[in-house]
Amino acid sequence: MSPPVHAVRLRRWSIVALVAAVVIAVPAVVAAWPASPAVEVAPAELRDRVAASGNLPWSGYAEASGGLNLPDVAQFSDVTTLLSGTSRLRAWYAAPDSVRVDQLYPGGERSRYTTPTGQVVWDYGAQLLTSVRRDPIVRLPRPDDLLPPQLARRLLSGTLPDDPVSALPSRRVAGVDAAGFSVPVADPRTTVGALDVWADPASGLPLAVELRTKNASGTVADAPVVRSAFLELDQEAPDPALLTVQAAPGVGVTRSPTSDLFGVLGRGNPQAVPASVDGIERVPPQRGFGAIGKYGTTLAQLIVVPLPADLATSLLQNIDDAGSAGRSITVTPPQNALGRVANASAGALESPLLRLAVVRVGDRAWAVGGLVTDDVLDRAVADIADDQAGAP
Repeated sequence: MSPPVHAVRLRRWSIVALVAAVVIAVPAVVAAWPASPAVEVAPAELRDRVAASGNLPWSGYAEASGGLNLPDVAQFSDVTTLLSGTSRLRAWYAAPDSVRVDQLYPGGERSRYTTPTGQVVWDYGAQLLTSVRRDPIVRLPRPDDLLPPQLARRLLSGTLPDDPVSALPSRRVAGVDAAGFSVPVADPRTTVGALDVWADPASGLPLAVELRTKNASGTVADAPVVRSAFLELDQEAPDPALLTVQAAPGVGVTRSPTSDLFGVLGRGNPQAVPASVDGIERVPPQRGFGAIGKYGTTLAQLIVVPLPADLATSLLQNIDDAGSAGRSITVTPPQNALGRVANASAGALESPLLRLAVVRVGDRAWAVGGLVTDDVLDRAVADIADDQAGAP
């Protein structure tokens, strides 16, 4: 069963949040024994079946791992394992609004139940059950994002219909002779080089996913930076009793409007973020979370969220201490409505896949990030600072 997200600690989750909204995924692969030839299906058709697999029921055990090599920053400790380590997940999936995911640890487990009315999070260690009303669409990564079906569909949704697709050799995954396809990503704005998916050729359910980045030369890297795969799988509807939360006597029960830092920061003024960055218009904000800026719908999507100024100062210091994983960004200080030049500073944390920057102009600050190249991030930082020109 899983961890409730009750008291969201702003400073502790800050960097997590920044990285979170952008990267909604990170997984592991399972060694597969030789597969029999999979059922013949055209790669483009298999891709379409995968994209349409959201209503297929299943239950199983998966392992997910990432090689983002995130820097050892204090506020980063809770997300480092998720994005740079291995996650062991057991899940039951009846429908998009009826899911249970257990994240397994040596000493116990944490469970998250998704229901038609919200989420329930069970923290085994704390013996605490938390009902969560809702989280924003742009949010921190969660264990369920790492499962092969969710990861494959989310990443595919960021590719373009005319991106080429080619067949991969079949692979034996969780007892299934899975057919594979690869989608190379040509968009020069993103660090994603290719998405490789293996799925049940009959149902289209994704069974294994690998994400590869681009090399400095622009070619696709040989080794994946993110992997996820089932080790056990049952493609039948799970027992409804397993999807029902049952609190034992003496267990603590609490409620929270959101379990996500973006859910806290995003409830501000919709005008707290620019109308566009790097030439991309802002996607209309989600109701109730107007201060979260989302720019674009592809893998090169950028996310901008406002930060308290003192928190931004702390994060900029952490970036400065991150060594080769951090860099400073030159920002031209804008002139405000009174003719005064505001102080401005910015810095970025970088991994093979993710770019994340913190920008401070006067007493205002933002986080901006995405699976984007340095030049895209730098232009976004400049646009955020320029947006403050003339501000009181």
